[in-house]
Amino acid sequence: MTNLTQNTAPTLTSVIDEMIANRIKWQEGSYAASNAELYALLGDCLELFNKAKDAKTGLAKAITEQLEERGIAFNSSTSLALKIVRLVFCAPGMEEKIVHRAFTYAKVLRIASDAGQTGDTLSKYIIDNHGIDEIRRANKDGLTEAQKSKLNQDYAETVLSDSVSLVDIDMVDALQPNDGEQFSLALIRRNADGTGSIVFGTPNVAAIKTVLALAGGELKDVAKQEDEASVAERSEQMRAINTQRLSQELAAKQGFAPSITVSAVEAVPAE
Repeated sequence: MTNLTQNTAPTLTSVIDEMIANRIKWQEGSYAASNAELYALLGDCLELFNKAKDAKTGLAKAITEQLEERGIAFNSSTSLALKIVRLVFCAPGMEEKIVHRAFTYAKVLRIASDAGQTGDTLSKYIIDNHGIDEIRRANKDGLTEAQKSKLNQDYAETVLSDSVSLVDIDMVDALQPNDGEQFSLALIRRNADGTGSIVFGTPNVAAIKTVLALAGGELKDVAKQEDEASVAERSEQMRAINTQRLSQELAAKQGFAPSITVSAVEAVPAE
């Protein structure tokens, strides 16, 4: 590393530049080569996993036998993907030392397989999805937390752009958004008399995105609950109508009215 003397900004700049250059050399050299080799190895694991999932091949049983022969630990709840990862990446007695890495690799195999990836396409799939850790963080919808957060932000911006306000305020300078932005944040203090006072405002983009993501998630939950309630109400109304029609048809055809009771609420027809 270049010597650094006190109070010499140009020297500090050159040192930082040198460190950045070394980082780029490492990132594009040994780090990239190491990742390429890892992705290729995981591609082989995925190829085996895709074939072993087919019970007709008998590979799942053979993989379990290989673990037993090599003394690598597993139990009845160990998934097929994790068995393959342990078989390839784990030596006997090393199971606990690589437990987190093994689970990560196994999850990547399962997600990639569900996405229709093969051993030949896995490397590009990992790169396109910003690395192994981002794929590992993918939720059950196939979205990473970052992607889910962005969707929530977009949803909140759409809903809140023209929604009814909770309280109307004067936009003092401290509460103004950045140029071209629509939102800012206000910190509200609850006073002793029960009133509220805005005591701080910020246009900080990162903080606003965090709150928008939180708002988007909660707004989606509310919308889902309202939709479910509406569907349930409509279902009850239709059931009441169908019950009345059935009673009328039976009475007309057979000359009697069956003992089917309908409450006053249920008898309200759908709008």
